[in-house]
Amino acid sequence: MKHTYKTRIYRVLVNAAMGLALAVIVSFIVGFFIPSNIVRALVFIAILAGYVWLVIINNIITIEVDDKTLTIKKGKKTDVYDIATTAVRAKIVTSTYGRSSAGSDTECSLYLTRPGEEEVLVDCELIGISHFNELLENLGITGDSVAKLDTENTTEKHNS
Repeated sequence: MKHTYKTRIYRVLVNAAMGLALAVIVSFIVGFFIPSNIVRALVFIAILAGYVWLVIINNIITIEVDDKTLTIKKGKKTDVYDIATTAVRAKIVTSTYGRSSAGSDTECSLYLTRPGEEEVLVDCELIGISHFNELLENLGITGDSVAKLDTENTTEKHNS
């Protein structure tokens, strides 16, 4: 059975809000040094455009899993991995801001290694944590060998 995981609109909107906040903060700081509103506006536009390009557009992804293959579509590039011969590992890092999980962000990374090749990192943050966990189940990564690390600001899980 074929399963498809696509970039979620919610994750795009969350990242767009973070990019907007970053652009506002940087523009505000620049305003202390450069009094020109035009320069502040240009800095705001440049920061926002760079963030959207690097964090959102470059990471829009579609992942398809069937019984034998894992297909990663990112932009115009499509990579097909044979599940039987590809080493797969995953990493989930949840960072919390403050004492509650209301202000938190989760990084979802998939690492794929074909025989005789370098390990490839697939950033799955835009598909969301629930779809990422479903993807791991479909790949047969059950989390049996999970090492959970708790630190003051982050909780890090490694799935193999």
